[in-house]
Amino acid sequence: MIISMNNVNRQCKVLLLLLAISLLGAMGGSADIWNDDYNREDYEEPAGASFAFLLNPSEDIWGIAIGSGTWLVNTPVFGDYFIRLFYNGLEETTYSGIGMTLRLMPHWRVAPFAGAGGSYNYALNRAEADSENGSLVVHGEDYSGAGTSYWGGHAEAGMRIWFNSRLQLLEVMGRYTWSSNDGDRDYWLIGISTGVGI
Repeated sequence: MIISMNNVNRQCKVLLLLLAISLLGAMGGSADIWNDDYNREDYEEPAGASFAFLLNPSEDIWGIAIGSGTWLVNTPVFGDYFIRLFYNGLEETTYSGIGMTLRLMPHWRVAPFAGAGGSYNYALNRAEADSENGSLVVHGEDYSGAGTSYWGGHAEAGMRIWFNSRLQLLEVMGRYTWSSNDGDRDYWLIGISTGVGI
């Protein structure tokens, strides 16, 4: 199903605009990376893969995510590309999602962080509407438009601890997501992550 940009709420539009401006500024400020001598290792430092459990018990939202992190060399700027699979009890729908988060996270053994990002979340299924009147009522509220794919923008903060072991890292974070779906569909999550070497 194709989602029109007209359906994307104001927060998502602002977030996407800020990400686009940041990327264009980075490309414009580093024109020398476009020559034949570009070496990714000169600009990026791999931070490894992670596996996360995501949970919001009050709204019955839970899932998993796999991410791949990268730092810009000699900076606290950290990027994490992720894919996830989760169930959203607000909409009684299972989603798969893909997205990116940009963080400010120092190279410390115990590192606090704050960041923001965006994702596209594809609805794998949805609750069926009442066949008599075409409405879908969840927890006493009409969610007839629920269960459709959506763009999401999120802000997060937390703490990451690095280990010199197979565990690699332990991270705890809180994330708030704004949904492009109509109505009150925004939600928060708690995430616990580890490295994938366990």
